[in-house]
Amino acid sequence: MRVVALPLICLCAVTAASAQSARNWRPEDRVLIGDWTNVVAVASAPERVFIVSPDAILSWSPLLRRWDGPFEPAVPGSLARVSAGMIDPLDNSLWLVTPDGWVHFQPDLQFWERGTAGAQLLDFAFDLAAPFDGLFLRTSAGWSRLPRGALAPIPSRGPVRPVRPATVDQALAANPALRGTASAFLLDPALRNARLTAAARSYDNLGWYLGTDGVGALFLADGTVVPQRLTFGLPGRSVGAIHAVPGGIWAITDEGANELASLVFVTGDLNEFRVFTGPAATGLPFSQGRRLLGVGSSLWAATDAGVVRFPEADPANFTLYAEADGLPDRRVASLASRHGVVVAATARGLARFADTTEAEPLAPEYAGSVRAVAIEGDTVWAGTPSGPRVAVGDVRRLVQPFSVGESASLQVTIFDFAWMADTLVALTSDQLLWKVPGVDDWRLGAPISGLVGSLRRLITDGDGFWVAGALGVGWTRLDGMPVRPLLVDSDLPGPPLDLAVDADFLWVATTGGLVRFRRAEVLP
Repeated sequence: MRVVALPLICLCAVTAASAQSARNWRPEDRVLIGDWTNVVAVASAPERVFIVSPDAILSWSPLLRRWDGPFEPAVPGSLARVSAGMIDPLDNSLWLVTPDGWVHFQPDLQFWERGTAGAQLLDFAFDLAAPFDGLFLRTSAGWSRLPRGALAPIPSRGPVRPVRPATVDQALAANPALRGTASAFLLDPALRNARLTAAARSYDNLGWYLGTDGVGALFLADGTVVPQRLTFGLPGRSVGAIHAVPGGIWAITDEGANELASLVFVTGDLNEFRVFTGPAATGLPFSQGRRLLGVGSSLWAATDAGVVRFPEADPANFTLYAEADGLPDRRVASLASRHGVVVAATARGLARFADTTEAEPLAPEYAGSVRAVAIEGDTVWAGTPSGPRVAVGDVRRLVQPFSVGESASLQVTIFDFAWMADTLVALTSDQLLWKVPGVDDWRLGAPISGLVGSLRRLITDGDGFWVAGALGVGWTRLDGMPVRPLLVDSDLPGPPLDLAVDADFLWVATTGGLVRFRRAEVLP
């Protein structure tokens, strides 16, 4: 068994080294906020409760009512097959078991270990009569013991006073009424049935922590029949649009195979998540969100079903605007606002909202796609497949600036706009271009897509910009190159879809979740 286990552990170490991010992130500097509706294990220690998903571990402090983490394993995928967890009686660290091995996490040291038992695990326990002896594992070959600090288990006697993880059956036996009420709380937002997957008795002996495969983590206090939901994370993986506000960030998660589209508010300290998925029967009226904008006391969302206005105080009371409400097309790519006026860029032209009743067309004779929009006084800039164009007053078509018409290199698809003081900056798939203030003069920057991939999103930060491409995100100046890029599969869990910045953090919406970076750590 030692001969089999040791090479596997060495291989894990090599794999971990090659899979690590380009930067050695501290948990407080980079946090991935993903889908935490699927919980595979729970374990209760004296001062915290561990909640385990197939991707990461969370720590919940019942006393402080605060989340710590998530903590991602050094080797991606290490938690995918976890089936149970328990607390080490000696140091209160977390041990997790898989069908044929184990994962050990020491949160105070941020230290991960994992290994294999050499065969299918039939039982596992600590021995309260000998807590210094380590973890006991039983396979078809009998009992073995993983000594503390060892790389592989050794043959051993079985535990004398075994302590094992609690089970769902034990929780149900202790709370017989739970079976009858389960149908009421084990329903996800799409009204699909979830099931209990894990259980742990609280350390203070006042209740049970429960894991599910659809509604996340729950706490059932003794004497009650309906558990309290411990909400963390997003109800879906792909985050299509985000908007930073004082105190936190709003995010839209896209519809997936088993996920409803949602609007979520996340506080900056990650201790509160408010999720809105629309009416239970229908959900929200869109599948994908691609831009969020704050205008007054409302959020405006560009979606694949039209423009949606959410009152921040009551997002459930939303309004959808589509073709019947003045949009030339319900496929909305972007939004911009100025002095309460909102302009939407759609797959067939532009529309303007002067109030919250309906839209009116802008440059109605232009029926081509618009990917980006910006407002300058009474002028609306449109990002089209043939470069930047202008909607002015009652002119019925988009006007091409003379300088753009004179240069073929400027007649390319514009995917986004951003303002740097009074300079309008546009984003192509390959580079930045910008308009010199006060004159009809557009200038082209150096190609930068080689570092972060085909470009799609641009936001201003300080004296430069964050650009998002298919391969990552980077900060650059007008005439510079992206500095210290944050790359997909190392720093980001998937291609970025949107960006937002506040005083402390850079937020990146990706196809694999929402990532919060501390700005001081990612700015050059």
